[in-house]
Amino acid sequence: MRDELDLDRLAQIPDPFAETVGPAPPMTAPAGTAAPTRAEVGRRRLIAAAAAVLYEIAWVAVVERRHDLASLPASTLGLGLLVPLGAAVVAFGAVSGKGRLGLGAPVLRLAFLAALAPVLFAVATVATSPRDDDGPFWGLAGRCMAVTAVLMVPPLVLAVLAFRRAFVTASVWRTGALGVACGGLAAATMSLVCWHSGALHVVVGHGAMMVAGGALGALLGRSITRA
Repeated sequence: MRDELDLDRLAQIPDPFAETVGPAPPMTAPAGTAAPTRAEVGRRRLIAAAAAVLYEIAWVAVVERRHDLASLPASTLGLGLLVPLGAAVVAFGAVSGKGRLGLGAPVLRLAFLAALAPVLFAVATVATSPRDDDGPFWGLAGRCMAVTAVLMVPPLVLAVLAFRRAFVTASVWRTGALGVACGGLAAATMSLVCWHSGALHVVVGHGAMMVAGGALGALLGRSITRA
């Protein structure tokens, strides 16, 4: 004799642990872990950019500025600002590019743009600046490098925090490009601070922090901006 197995009756078997365990709690995300919206991310980055620019303006307004700033020709003042700011835009283009898949520009393009920015700054500076005066060079250049570093580091800190956990790929190169861009911003401010306009002085004393900023950004990219 063969008995028929009624599988529907399995549902009638009571759960011996139902009263002790109770229903499963609802799945909720821990407090404070919700990802910010795209609008919030954009707002944070805009605030960081504004704070960086205000810091540079405050330095010129409060700390120091070149003694002949009021009498500078508009062309000289414009070149002193546009050359380093143009280099900064080139470097930042490596950061903001989305690429074909939305994951950012390819590594080779990132590396090319990050390296191109200080090269463009150096070439344009040599082409548009007068010859250096005879006299002590490294003492003046060293002081300007120190001031440029002070002008570069706070914007870089703001930029890294604004792009925290933002880069899925090539975080080192993209954060390095951020550092180069911040160095370009600092070099632009130095054109309003330092009255030495010799080509070699500007390239070394003002532009060296573009390279140093890139190296510092690359180091920070491994731990802060990597998604």
